[in-house]
Amino acid sequence: MPSSPSSQPKKPPKGILKKPSTTAPVPAPTTTITSAPIPRPKSEKPDPRDVAIRRANIIHQQYELEDQVQDSIIELSRFPLASSSPDNNGGNNDDSNDNGSNNNNTPTTYDAANPSPADASAFRSLVRLFQPGDYEDLIEERNARGLCGYVLCGRARIKFGSNGGFKLVNYGRADFNIVPRKELERWCSQQCARRAMYVKVQLSETAAWERAGIPSIQIDLLDEPDSGTKTKEEADEDDATERVRRELQSIELDKERKATRNARDLAMERGDAGDKQSTRSVEVTVTEKSVTKAVEEPSLSEGNDAHLMLDGYKPKFDTKSETISKGSNVAKVVDEKPSAQ
Repeated sequence: MPSSPSSQPKKPPKGILKKPSTTAPVPAPTTTITSAPIPRPKSEKPDPRDVAIRRANIIHQQYELEDQVQDSIIELSRFPLASSSPDNNGGNNDDSNDNGSNNNNTPTTYDAANPSPADASAFRSLVRLFQPGDYEDLIEERNARGLCGYVLCGRARIKFGSNGGFKLVNYGRADFNIVPRKELERWCSQQCARRAMYVKVQLSETAAWERAGIPSIQIDLLDEPDSGTKTKEEADEDDATERVRRELQSIELDKERKATRNARDLAMERGDAGDKQSTRSVEVTVTEKSVTKAVEEPSLSEGNDAHLMLDGYKPKFDTKSETISKGSNVAKVVDEKPSAQ
């Protein structure tokens, strides 16, 4: 009798996954390369004594520059040192007299418009490290001596009477102005005031010890001394060349400062120990505040006093009762009228 299909045993379904192999794969030969550890630079802690000595030397240098500025103020308060130039021919006066030409023997008189080259050079050299405040001290020192505030001017300053604190300058002209009397008494003329302010605007507020090693800092004068050997065109050409040279030096100096600043910032980002600023570790303890009362949600359903609530808090004073008490006292005083006798 043939068997029914239902009675035949069912074959298990065939899996679609790949059967794992019974033999383990042979690992490929590996080569172990041992490299020597890269030595890291050890950050040595600087000696506190060396740091203190270095800092003391820096402060000492700063004080020396400040003393140098003060000595320059005293020295410039005596300027100008030369009022006229010596004879141009020196010992050849006899020869010139024989030739009948005495024009070269006349000495040159120096003033603020045509200062002495030696005085102008010394003034530019001493004032280059001044700050505007130091320059004001120099002007006051010269005024105390009775001299004009401009260093290369040897005339006395103007003194007005004590009537009024202001003066009218250039009355009736387009440049009319009202100037304090003390400001006018600092100079001998408006031209010297302009020459002095021309120097002041070139000074920097930066400290002297930060500008001492910069050779490109130069001070120009409004009226440069006349050497008498160059024409006007040659002098203008030399001034233009000198101005270009100073501008190039200033550009190079700015590049060096920018490169130094970028290197310092990069070192701080990398975390280099040598350029890191000294930091102090502070231990901070955070303590959780203990809660003695269960948190309650603020409620505004308290009758007519709901408008007095501020973030769930009600003020302790009652303004309504105070108003009523004051009003009752006023009403009582009004009702009490004096009785007719």
